[in-house]
Amino acid sequence: MQFPLQPSASALQALAVLIRKGQLVAVEPWLCEFLRQKPHALEPLTLMALMRFHSGDYVNFGLLLQRLLELHPQALYTRWLLIQAMLQKGQLDVLEAEGEAIWAGEDQSQLLWLSRIAFLLNRSCFVEAQKLLDRFPSPCCLEALRLQARSLSLQGDFRGALNLLYPALQRAPRHRPLLAQLLELVIDAREAKLVVPLARQALSLYGEHPDLLCHVTTVKLFQRQPGMARRSALMQQVWASVRPTPINLANQICTYEQTGHTDWLIHLLQQYTNNPLADLPLHSNLAMHLASIEAPSYSRHIVRMMKAVKSTQVYVQHKHAGLGVPRPAIANRPLRIAWVTGDLTPHPVSRFLLGFFEASDRRREHSHCLVSVRDHGTETCADWFEQFYNLDFVDVSNLQGCHRVAAIRDLQADVAIDLSGWTAGHFMAGFIARLASVQVNYLGYFASAGITQMDYWIGDEQLFSANHCEWHTEKLWRLTCPFLAWQPASCLPEASAEVTDADAGPVHFGSFNHNRKLSDRTLRLWAAVLACAPGSRLVLKANAKDDLSTQELLRRRMHRAGLDPERVVWLPLVPTPAEHLHQYHHIDIALDPVPNGGCTTTCEALWMGVPVITLEGTTYVSRMSTAVLRGAGLGSWVCSSEEAYVQLAREKASEINLLRSSRHQWRRQVAKSPLGDAAGLMKHLEQAFSAMHVAAIKSL
Repeated sequence: MQFPLQPSASALQALAVLIRKGQLVAVEPWLCEFLRQKPHALEPLTLMALMRFHSGDYVNFGLLLQRLLELHPQALYTRWLLIQAMLQKGQLDVLEAEGEAIWAGEDQSQLLWLSRIAFLLNRSCFVEAQKLLDRFPSPCCLEALRLQARSLSLQGDFRGALNLLYPALQRAPRHRPLLAQLLELVIDAREAKLVVPLARQALSLYGEHPDLLCHVTTVKLFQRQPGMARRSALMQQVWASVRPTPINLANQICTYEQTGHTDWLIHLLQQYTNNPLADLPLHSNLAMHLASIEAPSYSRHIVRMMKAVKSTQVYVQHKHAGLGVPRPAIANRPLRIAWVTGDLTPHPVSRFLLGFFEASDRRREHSHCLVSVRDHGTETCADWFEQFYNLDFVDVSNLQGCHRVAAIRDLQADVAIDLSGWTAGHFMAGFIARLASVQVNYLGYFASAGITQMDYWIGDEQLFSANHCEWHTEKLWRLTCPFLAWQPASCLPEASAEVTDADAGPVHFGSFNHNRKLSDRTLRLWAAVLACAPGSRLVLKANAKDDLSTQELLRRRMHRAGLDPERVVWLPLVPTPAEHLHQYHHIDIALDPVPNGGCTTTCEALWMGVPVITLEGTTYVSRMSTAVLRGAGLGSWVCSSEEAYVQLAREKASEINLLRSSRHQWRRQVAKSPLGDAAGLMKHLEQAFSAMHVAAIKSL
């Protein structure tokens, strides 16, 4: 495109259009020439500042803005750019303190109008923002579309926002802020098929731009490449030290967690721990990790969080939402049980629940309702549960705050079961406000919820031993059967997967547990196991096989723990659950990590013909495999000390031919044991819910 040598109004307007489309390289030479001719002119200075803002060059943007404030302090363009700077820095209070003077001429200026909408959205004033958006002239410009999409996403309608904004990418394929917003949307909307292609498009155009790094971290975590994700998270921190840069600290936590450095987290986030209100999702994420490593600070962290939450207006709104907390009704009727989950995907919790409901279908005494609090998009498995008698499904994921609380209370549940704890997608805010007169912590979390509004914590006599002394705020409820059941539902690949023969050669120990469970203590223990079985191998699978960055981080830790990484076999991630199950043929004996042991992986290994050695701990998180093995009648595989763990591994390695010839026995053992009785478990659970309800009535 050719421009006249003189800065005419039409030429400047054409340059403004190119800037809005993200075509900054084509614009810069012309603006430099125009400014050479007229260094004090308002329009070229404004466009140069806008170009620097769009490119993320906030240092030069600030210098140009200062120049405009000196030369044209009252100009509309100057005020507009000043507003952009304050919005970008999050200086909402400063902007509000400017009063109405900074918005003068708003009704005649779309720029100020759009800026006011952005300000209202940042203040979570969705109704006021929507009123202004509804009055905006049609057809909407790109900036208005982006704000409309942002409004929808802030209110939880990620798919609506994506459908609104995605077509705009065809109009402005090089618009970096648009690409960043869309990348965030496809991640939030859980549109897995769009994430990687869009990330590649953004990176091919802008590389590891500071404003894209937080999304790069997310994508690398999505691709199970935590080493690369940690690299981009650290680069974010470096950039943040010199310029405003979007940072997702929760994702940074995950990068350390998924490279096995969970014990570092309390030190990494020390500066944030005294101000939970600064970022509650970050602190709930940290709570989960503290519980997973048996950190003594877990209880203090939860108490601090609860004190901060109860001082907020949001807590008050939740507490009084809807019809209020349903009172326990004295009536001879089936109870209404609400199972509240943020994991309605092919997640272990959903797979366990499916088995429970299928095995007990038409034999349940109470009425049940599955409540989804998180939109999983195309990854949802809600349709799994449509077939069951007397099981309703309610999706409140599109509701926000007190409206979500009100919708769940409208169910008039007698018992509300929290299946998420402080894991991702939880709705602990609702349980703090109370959703039912009886609230239960069960299955999806490995520690106390730590809130006084959670009445019971369900486990069994193995999870909660007689001398159980782990910190908790709930009443412990010990089932007389295993706390869960492994009876795969007929539609799951586990139900039809065949036990395969083991690989030949030396004994293969292994673990398919998540990297976050590979503590230094675990690596030292496994090093001792390999040392007692010459020629043995350790099979691991928790990250992409070609993710050399993560492997290198783990190899360094292995060296320090005395474990030879050359004896480690790294299995690739596979695309389907059936292929994953087939990979158990690479393992002869599974080793449980410490202190955060397996649960689903322990059940899965037994089902696929692989026995598991575990070390009996003293907390829920360290006794899950103990409960599974003893529930299956395999208590002899539970060890009381590290020495016993190594000795048992040595003994079983010496019997490797016998183990390989009898792999089918483990599945038969599970199926005939209490662990394999899902209908029996549901019966025990319903009896427990009835007793809890009676206790609630008596307490009135």
